Amino acid sequence: MKLSPIWTYLGFAIVAFVMAAIPLLLGDRYITTVFISVLSFFILGATFDFMLGYLRIVNFGVGGFLAAGAYTSALLNHHLGVSPWLGLLAGGAVTLVVGVIAGTITLRLRGIYIGLTTFFVAELIRFTISSSRDITRGSLGLSTKNFPEILGYDFARSDPLGYYYLLLVLSAIIYAGLYGIVRSRIGLLFKAIRDDQLATGVLGFDVKRVKLLNFAVASFCFGVVGAFYGNYIGILVPSTQEFGIPRTIEVLAIAYVGGRGTLWGSLLGAFTLVGIQEIFRMADEWRLVIYGSFLVFVLLVFPRGLAGAVQTGALWLQMRLLASRVGSEGPGGSRSGSRFPGGWRGARRQHTGAEVEDRLKPPTE
Repeated sequence: MKLSPIWTYLGFAIVAFVMAAIPLLLGDRYITTVFISVLSFFILGATFDFMLGYLRIVNFGVGGFLAAGAYTSALLNHHLGVSPWLGLLAGGAVTLVVGVIAGTITLRLRGIYIGLTTFFVAELIRFTISSSRDITRGSLGLSTKNFPEILGYDFARSDPLGYYYLLLVLSAIIYAGLYGIVRSRIGLLFKAIRDDQLATGVLGFDVKRVKLLNFAVASFCFGVVGAFYGNYIGILVPSTQEFGIPRTIEVLAIAYVGGRGTLWGSLLGAFTLVGIQEIFRMADEWRLVIYGSFLVFVLLVFPRGLAGAVQTGALWLQMRLLASRVGSEGPGGSRSGSRFPGGWRGARRQHTGAEVEDRLKPPTE
């Protein structure tokens, strides 16, 4: 039994309302900053899940692709005066090109070798940025400008609310694009390749081209988020913490904890893991112990992630409501009593028996 789409749409509506209303209603700078972190990791996790959950592509180069988008936007503004608004698209476009080149090289491989190659590509990007001090200022740091005022709204870093709603819009657009792709025929092809790559290739589909499409779309999304991050943070430094393997591990953890193959599960993962870090911030080193213990707990208890647990709970509730409704309705839709002995389970048994009898009847001329 599948979960009704009503639950999905209702969940989306509630989440959208909460994400849009809480920072505005509370008006607290700290809360807004935390929500920006949650949104950033959500869309990064969803993009990572777009590769991992639907084609089993493990990309350990997320940090490098973020750096490509961030530095593209910042350098265009610093040297050529290009608006940060155009820098968002430019960062995505340049990262898309980098992704196509990297994907052409790496997607011929399989398994862990893809992850290792993408990691090497990311480190190549980061070391190139760090070594080009005359252009990027390297470890000295490259300052970035605020987004220009639009529709009378100012994007001052002293008030992060404007950046939050800009990121909310970007996240909605990126998520809608990814969701539309996985729900289309291309998404069905993704799942077919994920489940049996050899059989899909035998049917005549160009597996490598489909994988490259997936990789290119994800690279563009990483670039756009990176360009936003560069303008939001104010100064870019090609450090390992910002654009290295630690950033990639954070995104990977959010995708796994949230639930692979769902996209929206990354929002649960982002809220949970960012929340744990903030709640236990005063615990110093023990914060990392608690963080790691929670990761192990979720992966052992909920193999499908938090999204799988939510789906199971929603499905159970839907079946209980259906059982209550069938058990209480009488003949003709009245509520005078159940027309099936045993209520809902009796209805299932009689329905199944009728189907079997129909199939066993000899064909009539």
